[in-house]
Amino acid sequence: MKLLLLWVVLIFSGSMVPGQGSLIQLTQMIKQATGKNPVYSYLNYGCHCRPGGKGQPKDATDWCCKIHDCCYKHLMQQRCHVLVDRYNYNFIDGDIECYGRTQCEKETCQCDKELALCLRRNLESYQRNYRFLWKTLCQEQNPEC
Repeated sequence: MKLLLLWVVLIFSGSMVPGQGSLIQLTQMIKQATGKNPVYSYLNYGCHCRPGGKGQPKDATDWCCKIHDCCYKHLMQQRCHVLVDRYNYNFIDGDIECYGRTQCEKETCQCDKELALCLRRNLESYQRNYRFLWKTLCQEQNPEC
């Protein structure tokens, strides 16, 4: 688990070489859509903007991450490799256009696009006190996908 967290932090901070999977594109997308640093602003935000999210989402921003988790879960059930499949996208005039060689790549991009745009739509719900929220505060019933 500690290794997974370190890997995610390295990816979100841009310390890894671009092209290592969709997490690179996701972090770029979030930065372009929201203007926020994804690591500082969203990693370990609320109950669902973290690896292994669970519990009741704390606000609309956290709901964005819950919906994204559900999107990834659906794709993994279809045998997509959502964390490593690399896709391409364009960010033009505030909109995101997804491209990919495979259906999994296109759908992974679509999940990431929906997250980035959801986070942008819900910038006003963002609460600093939900950053780095203790997991023990996320014990409520986890909503179904």
